[in-house]
Amino acid sequence: MPRALRLPLACVLGAAAWALSEVGGGLAFLAAGVRLWRYEVLPMFSGITSPVVWTLAGLLIVPVMLLFDRAFRTDRLTPRRRAAARLGFMMIIGPVLEVVINRHLFIQVFGQPLYLYTVLPTFEGSGSLLSPLYYATLYIHVPVSDRILGRYAKRAARSVSPSASTTRAASMSSAA
Repeated sequence: MPRALRLPLACVLGAAAWALSEVGGGLAFLAAGVRLWRYEVLPMFSGITSPVVWTLAGLLIVPVMLLFDRAFRTDRLTPRRRAAARLGFMMIIGPVLEVVINRHLFIQVFGQPLYLYTVLPTFEGSGSLLSPLYYATLYIHVPVSDRILGRYAKRAARSVSPSASTTRAASMSSAA
């Protein structure tokens, strides 16, 4: 795949992950009689989503994760620690960004919120105590985005390369 297409494709995937998580989760809770949130701008599927948020997700999810990975050098972490760090980051920064975007872009600039949380709302409905859990579901995009972007492939290949295991086997037999 051409390098120039990788980031846009990963961003589309981030938006798709958002749409699947939000629509699937939102509809499941609506079926149980619980409305967790309501979109005010271009609402779809009984007001549980909006193409506006899909666009924002596509523009933000992957680039923000890339910035985090670069700033905190997650490439130096083991795969489990990297996954934990990234999940924690998403669960913290996601709720912060949603409040900032809803309150300071949509409400102050456009005069109406993009969405309002209805269950355990915070910041006058721009956030929710449940938001970190919502953002945890977005982790589904990370492994596929990494593959599209070609990230961590070299490290994984090094750890399973035949030359590395041959070298280790040779040093072990000479030590015996």
